Amino acid sequence: MFQNYLKIAWRNLIRQSRFTILNITGLSIGIAAVLLIFQIVQYEAGFNKNFKNCDRIVRVVGQRKGADGGISFQSGMATSAMISAQKSVPQFEASSRIRMYKPTIIVPDMEGGAPLKKLDLPDDDLAFFAEPSFLKIFDLKWLAGDKSTALNDLSSVILSKSIAEKCFDHYQNAIGQTILLDNTPMIVHGIMDDVPANCDLPIHILLPYATLVANKDKYDYVENWGRNRANDQLFALLTKSEIFEAANEVVGQVGKKEFADASNSKQIGENTFFLQHLSDLHHDTRLSSPGGYMIERSRLWILSSIGLLVLLMACFNFVNLSTAQSLRRAQEVGIRKTLGSGKSSLFSQFITETGLIVLFSVAFGAILAHFASPVLAQISSLPKELPFFSNPMIWLFLGLLTIPVTLFSGIYPAMVLTQFSPIRALKSDISSKKLGSGNVRKGLVVFQFVITQVLLIGTIVSLKQMNFIQNIDLGFNKDFIYTFGMDNTPDSRLKLNTMKSEILKISGVQSMSMSNLPASSRGSWQTSFTVGEGTPDQPFNTGYMFADADFQKTFDVQLLAGRWYGPSDTTTGYVINETLMKKIGIDSPDKAIGQVLRLERDPWFPIIGVVKDFHSKPLQSGFEPLVLATYLGLYRRSSIKINTKNSASTLAAIKHVFDQTYPEQVFNGSFLDENIARFYAAETRFSQTCKGFSILAILISCLGLFGLVSLMAVQRTKEIGIRKVLGASIPNIIGLISKDFLVLVGIAILIASPIAYYFMHAWLQDFTYRTDISWWIFALAGVSAIVIAMISVSFQSIKAAIANPVKSLKTE
Repeated sequence: MFQNYLKIAWRNLIRQSRFTILNITGLSIGIAAVLLIFQIVQYEAGFNKNFKNCDRIVRVVGQRKGADGGISFQSGMATSAMISAQKSVPQFEASSRIRMYKPTIIVPDMEGGAPLKKLDLPDDDLAFFAEPSFLKIFDLKWLAGDKSTALNDLSSVILSKSIAEKCFDHYQNAIGQTILLDNTPMIVHGIMDDVPANCDLPIHILLPYATLVANKDKYDYVENWGRNRANDQLFALLTKSEIFEAANEVVGQVGKKEFADASNSKQIGENTFFLQHLSDLHHDTRLSSPGGYMIERSRLWILSSIGLLVLLMACFNFVNLSTAQSLRRAQEVGIRKTLGSGKSSLFSQFITETGLIVLFSVAFGAILAHFASPVLAQISSLPKELPFFSNPMIWLFLGLLTIPVTLFSGIYPAMVLTQFSPIRALKSDISSKKLGSGNVRKGLVVFQFVITQVLLIGTIVSLKQMNFIQNIDLGFNKDFIYTFGMDNTPDSRLKLNTMKSEILKISGVQSMSMSNLPASSRGSWQTSFTVGEGTPDQPFNTGYMFADADFQKTFDVQLLAGRWYGPSDTTTGYVINETLMKKIGIDSPDKAIGQVLRLERDPWFPIIGVVKDFHSKPLQSGFEPLVLATYLGLYRRSSIKINTKNSASTLAAIKHVFDQTYPEQVFNGSFLDENIARFYAAETRFSQTCKGFSILAILISCLGLFGLVSLMAVQRTKEIGIRKVLGASIPNIIGLISKDFLVLVGIAILIASPIAYYFMHAWLQDFTYRTDISWWIFALAGVSAIVIAMISVSFQSIKAAIANPVKSLKTE
């Protein structure tokens, strides 16, 4: 019996080839879209699950409630706090302090010649100082060397496979070799495999934590409770995953006494530590992630919802296109009922046809998704090399998708067809009312266009917001600023001013500034401070930046009062920003000049200038209080304003000066505006991804309208013929058919606009600086929807309007 169903279904599909192609096309696009979104969600949700004990791995993080009521979260811990947690939490089976940093790598010529290779780690790759227990917490795949002793020697280093191959061509050749990390000799004692792309720990180099402690001055290692750096973190392995809450309570008591005993405890507020699951590193945006890239779970739900809606639209298209063919199949149903077929057998037949179409659609959708994956990788976080057909979850998802899509798409058309009266069907006396509720079909089209309109408005708003962010006034000039890093050791420090003077001689260089941080960066240095001798510390921390006398000139920072400090290797006075001035209670820049300020327990220096606020951190952070001063001993970043003419030769000359000054270091230059753009890479990718699937939704909605127009053209064939005989023009006929759809689109616009406004207004609240949702967005989306609808209906409308009225009137 089932074999007969298949044969008949295949013949029907071949006979109605045009509608079969339309059905398969619509469903294939929907299935491809939902499959691509499934791939994104699976990839993002799978972050950090590559480790064997991922459910037991935690990170200790902090929350600070300031005296002013503000709450901030801290990914890092003070060194003394980490040591205390390691000693006092019995639920830790193992724990490891880490320090993340980005070194330069040189492969030296052991015979004393020029370096064999000079490498710079990509922005997303890091080196970790870690304790030996780190290798117990994270089961990194070991390729060479003795894992049990690899982190015991102060001069040992563990390399990832990819770094080892960059240094020595084959990783097997790396064991026992010497490399220079920031000009410090280290011997390769181990090789580990590269961590997967969906891992928030981009570990490419492991160094003994004891090396960090033994070189306190070089790495600025200080054991205290007050200095909290995001790069200093503590990971631990719980004895059991079920004791998370118990361990969390113990961790919450770490540092309570020490913070309470601090002389400025009332001013600095309340500090509390708590545990964070390893799986949350990728999704909890309150805290930073070692890998940098994060995505909220809410965005994964949004993407999943978009995929589901696009698939529903494709199923609705199938319903509309199937009911559009019902008149043509009425006689078939009548004959089969007359010959004894019951409703159940007819229903099974039609469901079999639907299942066959769905199987073809799943196959074509999978192929389409496979070829679209590289394109998706350009606008999303998916890596290009991510497996597709070799991923068993893809096959499982496709298998689970087939049955519900078949039932959802096929039940309603099958019910409509099986309800026909055999006598009326054979006499071709089936009216539009017998084809099922016209309101249902129109409702499906309205629903499709509501989805399309919401996605279209959302896309326009997100693009407007990203354009707003990219063009917002940052308070400083970021254009044509070329920046690079350099070591700052006692030896290299002596050459900093020499390097600067040589670079300033290059014809294409307009100005140059050296600082401890770029003008805008993800990280910042924070400290307690006091304004006015004899007064307590302020109830909040301030950021501080050390930059030379040319910082203002290079970045065009606006001075509101006072002056900028002059050339000096050490601090002589402070420049503060507007936000800091207002938070300490000074209402005028002029009144701030002359007051004395102290950072932590440093000497007192006068405030000599106030600058207009500029964004020293990504826009999500808003303006933060900031102190600027000069101190040569901490400069690790150079920023150069260049002339746009002959920029290539200017950049080559800059690199030449650097290499001549520091042959032992690696040059790593980039433009500041490109670095700043990376701050918003996640938002940009998310916006582009939504835009791509919005285009697919629009395409599917066009197919839906085409199906409804086909149905109407069949139903009104005689009416159109009569109207033409009575003198109706082709434009009159086209308008007659099109106006009904304009009404449906208009209803969709009215429904979609408030829905889109609600969701996009909520989305914009995540941005400290955001654009407005202007009226023209809804107007543009509405006009676009009308144009899309008219394009969709025009083909069938024109075809019906130019048909020979004689043939139309003879239609039975």
